[in-house]
Amino acid sequence: MERPDQRALIVRERAGLADLLRRCHRAELLPLAEVLGIRAQGMGLAQLAVACERTLRRRGAQDLWNMVLRKGEGPSYEDVLADLARRKGVEVSGDVEATERALLEQWIETAWGDMPASERERVWRRLQLELPVPAEGHQALVSMSERLKQGAKYGVGVMALGGLRALPLLFPPLVPLAGVLMVGWFGRAREDVLLPAVLEVSALRQTVRHRVTIGVVGSPSSGKDAAIKAIFGLDSGNVNPVAGSTKAVEITRLPDATALYVVNTPGMGDVIEQVTEEARQVLDLIDVFVYIVNAQGGVQARELADHRACVARDRPVLAVVNKIDTLRESDRERYLADARSKLGVPGEDFLAAAFDPLPQLSDTPIGLEAVRDWIATHLLELGKDPRELPWLTECTESE
Repeated sequence: MERPDQRALIVRERAGLADLLRRCHRAELLPLAEVLGIRAQGMGLAQLAVACERTLRRRGAQDLWNMVLRKGEGPSYEDVLADLARRKGVEVSGDVEATERALLEQWIETAWGDMPASERERVWRRLQLELPVPAEGHQALVSMSERLKQGAKYGVGVMALGGLRALPLLFPPLVPLAGVLMVGWFGRAREDVLLPAVLEVSALRQTVRHRVTIGVVGSPSSGKDAAIKAIFGLDSGNVNPVAGSTKAVEITRLPDATALYVVNTPGMGDVIEQVTEEARQVLDLIDVFVYIVNAQGGVQARELADHRACVARDRPVLAVVNKIDTLRESDRERYLADARSKLGVPGEDFLAAAFDPLPQLSDTPIGLEAVRDWIATHLLELGKDPRELPWLTECTESE
């Protein structure tokens, strides 16, 4: 497989602040809520995301009354960010992420020397950079910039999430920054909340981009385990799922990956009510679905219901008819046309494969490259960084 152009591997996140916050885990929003003075106890994910978004905009509105009068709900996050950048003398490029990063870089370069050594070391460890810690801001900025350019190489923290114990979630090294920001950095008191909040948003943006979750769904006889092994090189018999996964849902972080998760579930309909709230959150954040249909069983009522449940989550869904090698060649075209018609899917989201083919037909999976291409393409379209996908990693290492 030809490796995608490196410049296309990271697609800029264009979603607004509200959508970004909804795509986080609830626990990931807690540092931002703390900075904004929000009491998160009793709030669910959706409610907390709305509270954070509205509170941040209201904080920015204190300095943008003209925008408040012009826009009924107050300034947007983009307006708040642009105003903060202008006050700090940072160039506003029109790219939200670039502006956030420029503010962070200015903070490092200008406030670094005024920080106590203990605070500098704390930031340095958050950035996962090698000791010793530079004492001068420019040196720190150079090292930090190199670290950020590494892209997907972010640290993984471990968070206790009730029923889903010790679920590893991606924590970029910038989280949390609020505790290490120095008051001397702020020109005016009103920024002692706004700037830390912007930096928390920047960290969440990296979290969302670099975490990739792929759902593999299908009935017990469809060949999901064979599909996962063929696509990701992940043998379910040798790799333990994330602690807290149930028999109904297995959530596995790929070995050597920082933020690539595979969710193995027999179906999305009945399963949703059987798992913990934390596991349900993971299901809600699946980026793309690969729905496996057994060629021997065909599309029955259960398959149709589960496929519709995946589609209803408003994420890309690829339907793959597995074990196609077990059908007579003369029957395949008719069978595939019938299966696609029943599922009601467009041709670009429908493929045939044999992830564990009969030895006399092939000693390697059939249709594997097309499945992998579909996954990588749709992750890019969602603004995800797919560089930890095993087949892209292999391409990079072989060059």
